[in-house]
Amino acid sequence: MGGVTSTPTAAVTKTWQFEELFEHEHLLGNRIFACGTAISKVLATLAPPSAAPPLDAGKWISPPKVTLPDKIRRAMGYFVHLLNHFADQVHLLAEESMLEVAVACGMPPDEGRWVKNQHDQARAYWNSINVAWQRILTSDDDDRWFAIVDFYRSTEAFVFLFTYHAVRENDWMYPTAGKYFDPIEDSNVFTLCSHFGPPDISPFVWMVGQMEQLLGLPSPPPDPPAAK
Repeated sequence: MGGVTSTPTAAVTKTWQFEELFEHEHLLGNRIFACGTAISKVLATLAPPSAAPPLDAGKWISPPKVTLPDKIRRAMGYFVHLLNHFADQVHLLAEESMLEVAVACGMPPDEGRWVKNQHDQARAYWNSINVAWQRILTSDDDDRWFAIVDFYRSTEAFVFLFTYHAVRENDWMYPTAGKYFDPIEDSNVFTLCSHFGPPDISPFVWMVGQMEQLLGLPSPPPDPPAAK
């Protein structure tokens, strides 16, 4: 790679390969956000805060017993898997690697610090979602009600933040980082980023489609085959 200059390369009008990779992954991310929102809406009707037991009864009163509909439970399982194995391992780590290379090519570290900060915030939400999911699967009925509330509130917070996060990356962060790359650097960054996670993400795309089907959400048509 030729990133030895501390100033941006000449302004470019084309979209770099790494941008196309990440923006394509963001399209899948938007579908995951929509599924998270749909899951949250159902869970909020099953365990609304208004149904929480009173705190001043002088004895413990159990919250309503909640039984998850099978389709919602299955969609939640896909959602948690995608957060842990696609969103973090495939996408976030690759973005952070790209930014480290951009810094090595001369980008001031402060330009991209907000990205890592928001990634860490999302990971905190995901940790909360993971703990809540385990409580939903294994806990008693009283705690399961509170776990469901924790699951959908953490999901709502994550989806709200990252819906805006992706737009700021597409519209500002990627073009800003791209100013410090030349075509050779872009090619190497693209290759580096494509090695995070499994080489084929089609199983994740399938999981999103399964989740959409379970939730009654429309799925976009598959990408057309590449021209030969």
